[in-house]
Amino acid sequence: MLGAPIALIVADNHTTARAGLEAIKVKYDVLPHTFTIKGALEEGALPIYRDGNLLTSASVDWGNLEKSFAASDHILKTTYYTSWQEHAALERESLVGFFDEMDRLTVIGGTHEPHWQQGYIASCLDLPIQTVRVIMPPTGGSFGGRQDPWPFLATALAVYYSRQSARLSYSRLDSFNASPKRHPYQVNYKLGAANNGSLSGIQVRVQANTGGYDGHGQYIADYALTGSGGPYIYSAVDGVAESIYTNGPKGGQFRGFGTPQSNFALECTLDEMTQVLDYDPLEFRKVNCIQQSSISFLGYPIQESLGYQEVLGAIRPHYQTYLEEAVDFNDRQTPDSPYRKGVGLAGMWYRFGKSGALSVEAGAELSPEGELIITCSAPDYGQGSSTTMSQLAAETLGIPRESVKILNADTALTPDSGIQGASRATYFVGGAVVKAAKILKQALLSTATELLDCDPNLLQLTTAGITCSRPNKDGATRVSYQEIYKELSRLNLPKSFHGFFDLSEKFPESSRPKYIPLFVTGAQVADVLVNLQTGVVSVPRITAAHDVGRVINPLDARGQIEGAIIMGIGTALMEEYIPGITQGFGDYYLPTALSTPEINTILIEIPSFEGPFGVKGLGEAAILPTAPAVINGISRIIGSRIRSLPATPERVLKTIQQGPQGGKGD
Repeated sequence: MLGAPIALIVADNHTTARAGLEAIKVKYDVLPHTFTIKGALEEGALPIYRDGNLLTSASVDWGNLEKSFAASDHILKTTYYTSWQEHAALERESLVGFFDEMDRLTVIGGTHEPHWQQGYIASCLDLPIQTVRVIMPPTGGSFGGRQDPWPFLATALAVYYSRQSARLSYSRLDSFNASPKRHPYQVNYKLGAANNGSLSGIQVRVQANTGGYDGHGQYIADYALTGSGGPYIYSAVDGVAESIYTNGPKGGQFRGFGTPQSNFALECTLDEMTQVLDYDPLEFRKVNCIQQSSISFLGYPIQESLGYQEVLGAIRPHYQTYLEEAVDFNDRQTPDSPYRKGVGLAGMWYRFGKSGALSVEAGAELSPEGELIITCSAPDYGQGSSTTMSQLAAETLGIPRESVKILNADTALTPDSGIQGASRATYFVGGAVVKAAKILKQALLSTATELLDCDPNLLQLTTAGITCSRPNKDGATRVSYQEIYKELSRLNLPKSFHGFFDLSEKFPESSRPKYIPLFVTGAQVADVLVNLQTGVVSVPRITAAHDVGRVINPLDARGQIEGAIIMGIGTALMEEYIPGITQGFGDYYLPTALSTPEINTILIEIPSFEGPFGVKGLGEAAILPTAPAVINGISRIIGSRIRSLPATPERVLKTIQQGPQGGKGD
């Protein structure tokens, strides 16, 4: 693949490094190759790896599909395609490496899992893992792109062999060529429904292009399949997903890892079915909405709270308003006006029960200086996880957030809090932070009770120490945290504690499904405007309703949804990485302020059963409904289906010209 590493040049200045690069002459023999799934699977295709071009597959199969289809009044078959996408984070891949004061090989850089990178480096260099340290500082964006181990390995190699500090920084071209991309999909559906709007059987086949390397493509089949059913009730399911090697860019984690592509195809297929049935799209989703005790698409019930009914109810008035205003707008257009408005709706579910440890660790400690410190690995790459952890700890301790210090994502100082993909941080790591903070609080109160000779019920934690609402015999009402630290030290008692958020008992390994059934839901409605002469699409307004559990930080929650919508508009209308052609932002188009719609966010608070203070997940999930909502709006306006992302003006015009039977994908 273009962007694969050939050589690593280490120099003490840019001029020398450039000279070393120019001194290397590489002769390439062009072998048979393909960027497409079709080319990789056709008879006689060159195997990219010894075992062939199929990396992994996943399946779900339950119910009598043949019987379900036979009882259906309508059977619909569809095919949808998605494209490679670049993360395009503001901060490029930039790292620093050195030997720290304890002679540990240390690398500082952006990543979702510092402990994973620590393991990769130790394995690559055959070092004891305790001699490697990885630090994740606050980072200017990720969206999944910081999962790639290569920048960390390259930096570690440079430090290890030069025995000097080193830095690595990608150019924007390097980032485009070498970083992981969102996997392109081909998704085929066969869907049954009755005249009354009830869904029956569903058959889905997903093929994901994982590119030239397994950049976590081994997981993509599972994630693609999980995202292809949505929060709906079926009588029978037959699903298969495959992750396939090609010579394209390596597919990797990207916001919603593996699920937005499937959800796009599903929600567009559902919209097509509503047109076949002449059924209202929102009412159709309500009729088929999964309930708490329903058997899900995956074949078992969901075991966290579900709020999809509430989501659809909350979005209904906005949906109705958009519809009425679109009709009024179109009625006012003159015959020669090229502009038409339409409304697109899409829903979603998203698993934050992604595979990962069910027992997650965090720490809480009292420092000699009297600081209350939380230690965890919930890397903050712009989503606000450090703020959220401090809020959860402060709420538990009963003190202002500013009084809590967070040590985050440093393998030398913080525990391994498990995988941070799939919007797990607030639910899983936050749960561990709350547990650790409770243990620390109890230790502080127990010591203060003795020092102040005070009833525990009269004690209160403050910024500087603990107060008692009734003076003791010496008139004392307050003890500082420094004094508590000294007393704990005198008694040889611990000042540092570990908290574990553990769902292992709830989901025993002997009966645990592959996906822990924890899902969040949401829906979005898009107000869409199309110029029928040019194919140019704009999205003036979007309303988004998302079930987020208990909202910990409303401003951040709304910001996550707004950012996801802007990214989703990029997916829907303009973003497409083309191997060997795309060089940078000059030919990879991103949404700007001019592309940004008026966004109305509705936070639905259906508390979780298990999460701290009732929280769930949000950050990745909010991107899922945007693209299908926009595409459904376009397709309804032009009277023909857009089947390939993105819906560029050229594709929209081509689909218009092909007519109602057009839009087969390209």
